Amino acid sequence: MDEGLKNKAYLEGSRLKAAGYDNEVILARLDKQGVPDDLARQVIKNLSIQQKREVVEKETEKKAVSYNVALVKIGIGVFLAIASYIIIPEQPIIPIGLILGGIVAAFAAKLR
Repeated sequence: MDEGLKNKAYLEGSRLKAAGYDNEVILARLDKQGVPDDLARQVIKNLSIQQKREVVEKETEKKAVSYNVALVKIGIGVFLAIASYIIIPEQPIIPIGLILGGIVAAFAAKLR
């Protein structure tokens, strides 16, 4: 197949996909511009796969950020636990609660 036609099909398909058009509309527009049916279907398939991959990457990024925030909370909890143990040594439950709360937050973030 002609590379110019293939590039034109992908550019037009990605432009229409970004504009929010349905796959059938994109297929009709590509067909109207003289793109062969098999190439148009391949373009739609690849654009759909790319869109799904981007969604998965965004979700993975969100999970990583929430997990990192949970790890920071654990660090702050450990620091506050040490400080509270130094200030109030007769209350060991406060530091334990802070550390366990951070660990539970990290597991909850990892499971989401």
